[in-house]
Amino acid sequence: MNPSSPNCSRAGGIGMMKWPGCLRLNKKKQVGSARRLRNRSRRSIRGGLCGVVAAVALASLGSATPAVSAPTVTITWWSHFASAPNNQKVLLNAARRYEQAHPGVTVKITFYEKEAMILALRAAFAAGQSTPDVYYYDNDMSEFITAGYAADLSNGVNWAYEEPWAKEYFHRPGPAGKVGVWVLPIEKDTDEVYYNKKMFGDLGIAVPSGSYQLDEAAFTGAVQKCAASGKSAFAVGVGDRPYPGTYLTNYLLLHKLGEADLRDLWSGDGRVTWNDPRVQDVLTYERKLVDMKAFPASMSSMKLAEAHIFFHTQQKACMMLVGSWYTSRAFEPPDKSGQPKEFYGILGMMNYPALPGGAGNNLKFMQVDSGVAINPKAAHLREAQALFNEIATPQTGEDYVSIAVAPTTLKIDPSKITGAFASYWKMYDAVNAADKPAVLAWQVVMKPGMMDAYSQVINSAFPR
Repeated sequence: MNPSSPNCSRAGGIGMMKWPGCLRLNKKKQVGSARRLRNRSRRSIRGGLCGVVAAVALASLGSATPAVSAPTVTITWWSHFASAPNNQKVLLNAARRYEQAHPGVTVKITFYEKEAMILALRAAFAAGQSTPDVYYYDNDMSEFITAGYAADLSNGVNWAYEEPWAKEYFHRPGPAGKVGVWVLPIEKDTDEVYYNKKMFGDLGIAVPSGSYQLDEAAFTGAVQKCAASGKSAFAVGVGDRPYPGTYLTNYLLLHKLGEADLRDLWSGDGRVTWNDPRVQDVLTYERKLVDMKAFPASMSSMKLAEAHIFFHTQQKACMMLVGSWYTSRAFEPPDKSGQPKEFYGILGMMNYPALPGGAGNNLKFMQVDSGVAINPKAAHLREAQALFNEIATPQTGEDYVSIAVAPTTLKIDPSKITGAFASYWKMYDAVNAADKPAVLAWQVVMKPGMMDAYSQVINSAFPR
């Protein structure tokens, strides 16, 4: 073989290679000008073809400049729910759907306990560095909106699947008084009185069907019977939360005053004051319940997770005053601090008590419990908005109800509520069907000074 033609060999540090189809046999030279011309033409054509083959082979072996792949974008997301795996599943499902629809973009969610997350966020935003693109938002974080830590979501996000009241809930003044919509709501919150049906039965306490509500005398009697049996009436702990101790006060005020007057009281507008006789009646009545030892002696140090165990596992309290997100913890497996299997059959739910002459006995607070916000200085603002469009879908809502077992602000088809807890939603719907919503939250309405005082006094000091 004679690989003398440059088109039939390849240098470059890997030795001489003979390309298929480029090998020539040594033959005797043909005589005659015509034959020499034809042979010369054939060699020329063959050499050209060999050059093409060699060029393709060189490219395939990396001699040509390799293509540069697009850099991967990573959206960072800080969220609550370190102790709530079911809530984690819902958010991770939404993130995976987004990633599948957006190749080259990944979503990294870091789960915290809520108070630790809020502290970390405050520190990061104050320092102006190491802030996430997206973060969990709770009503305890209203200063994030006014401080300019949340992007306006009025445009760029699809609101078609959100309940209108939920969007309106976050339509409020932001930095420098600019009005916008600052949070994408996910979880709806109602406040419930969960109770142990077996304890109630043993103590002769009957909850009427239809209204699912005790009047003041019957509620007082229930507290007395629970305390006399050696149990606390309420499983409430304020060791790591600024609000569990306010549930009873909030509802007694709502049922006595009605929504409009309570809004005026909480906002400090002056028409209704803390000296109003109706307000004083409520505080006097609650003090009566406190003196009956309605709350645990360890309330000031008991943490939220411990209050759950106190109620459903240790069964040291007849009732638990908590948001409808009770299920996000309690419906976990027992080895993850969820309620025992047998407790599902004795878990009951009722409304807060009706008060004599109450203007709002049929009202229940309706609010957004949590949502997600975008850092306005996010490194990947456009991608974060696209992620929110994936979150704000019926699929996320159906996951939230079926997996996290918590109510949602997203519009869903009730027939798609599946899973082991479908019967829970029948109970929830029955209890809440008797109520009208009051879209009101003290953490939103109160001015900062009053909010701090309310948390310190009503949450911690007054119930003890």
